[in-house]
Amino acid sequence: LVTDLFKLSEDAENITLGFDHSKLRYMYDEESIKSAVSDLVDKAGKGRDGVFIEAGKDIFYGTSINLDPLSLARYTDSSLVLVVGGESEAIIDDLTFAKENFNLEGIRSVSVLINKVSDIEEFEELYLKKIENLGFQVLGIIPHKEQLTHYTVNYLVDRLYAKVIAGNEGLNNTIKNIFVGAMSTGESLRSPLFNKENKFLITSGDRNDMIIAALETDSVGVLMTNNILPPPNIISLANEKNIPLLLVPMDTFQASRQVGRMESLLTRGDENSLRMLSQLVEKYVSVDRIFD
Repeated sequence: LVTDLFKLSEDAENITLGFDHSKLRYMYDEESIKSAVSDLVDKAGKGRDGVFIEAGKDIFYGTSINLDPLSLARYTDSSLVLVVGGESEAIIDDLTFAKENFNLEGIRSVSVLINKVSDIEEFEELYLKKIENLGFQVLGIIPHKEQLTHYTVNYLVDRLYAKVIAGNEGLNNTIKNIFVGAMSTGESLRSPLFNKENKFLITSGDRNDMIIAALETDSVGVLMTNNILPPPNIISLANEKNIPLLLVPMDTFQASRQVGRMESLLTRGDENSLRMLSQLVEKYVSVDRIFD
């Protein structure tokens, strides 16, 4: 995603140390980690005005292998930007904890980018001054956008290694609601959940009645479990309506559990979400202050 967005000439594998704790622990000790990170920054920064270093998913991630954000900032003499999001109370709790408990010695500067705020005006009125009094420079406050929490059918295909049986034209459909078709079709049709917009159905491949009901309502895709293919007329109907039919070998419970655990991540082909995020950053983030 990063190499594509910024049109980098480097291969993705050459601008990261990796993502697996066990491999990195085996390959590096603290000193060699420092050296490897410095080499990456030198190569990435050659001919450029600056380098962004993305750390793990939270401030603790990578601590056991000396790759947490605080260590990275010290190794590279970098300014640290903390991205904090969620409920307003949780944001102020996190930042207060960071100020009172983290050793920020040896880090050039620490600033904050606040994300996923439901009411920016209220947040600024109640919490902005307190955050600044903690010593953090606030680079921007980005509002919560529900669209960015959703993913496409194609994203799910990649994560589940699912086979696309029909409806290829609809793989960029956005999934907003997930319905597990474990009950009878009649009961499902009476359920308010089944009748929500942009529905994605998970059901066994032999539930022909359930699959047809999904294809004839506001659905963006169907995940068929147990490696059971539906009859040709259902495949034809899905192609006609451009509603993807996906097939996986796992049972409905396993599939539902995996889908339920999925987190929406930006991907190279998700142009709508990338465009929205770009607009949000342009409007709400002081990008010039980041470089300053």
